[in-house]
Amino acid sequence: MKLLCFTLGKATWILTVTVAILAAVFYYFDDTASSKYTSMAENIKTLEENFRGQNKSCFILGASGETGKVLLRELLERNIFSKITLIGRRQLTFEDKEYENLVQEVINFEKLDDYAAAFMGHDVGYCCLGTTRAKAGADGFIRVDHDYVLKSAELAKAGGCTQFHLESSRGADKNSNFLYLKVK
Repeated sequence: MKLLCFTLGKATWILTVTVAILAAVFYYFDDTASSKYTSMAENIKTLEENFRGQNKSCFILGASGETGKVLLRELLERNIFSKITLIGRRQLTFEDKEYENLVQEVINFEKLDDYAAAFMGHDVGYCCLGTTRAKAGADGFIRVDHDYVLKSAELAKAGGCTQFHLESSRGADKNSNFLYLKVK
């Protein structure tokens, strides 16, 4: 019994010392200064302010569609671009004052090469172009959702655009058996 108490006492002492050492190590490496950690919202705000200071411009293809409208509203609310150009097949009308500084370029997508100047001088491009097979037929769908997009990206790159963001589709796969997913 005496040996058991001695062994347990020694084990308890070793365990206590080990816990104390671990606590000291964790305390040493734990820097809980609140200034070191910022929330994600604060990080985004800082990133937006930094980006805004870079005086960048963007264009949006497909701003008349549902996704394009949401994107445009979001970009205007965030106010991170010094210039926003809408490139589309028709002039859009807006009633709110926040839309008054938009630049609009009306183009013919069938003759995109003739409108290369509309894509020049933008840092970022957003493409929300799209139609449906029911609306345009299979050939029209491919032309709008693939050919126009690809040609627009080429013109944007040639015009100095360094980022081209394409809204596509979940499940997009060039090897898909479904035309929609294959084109996207």
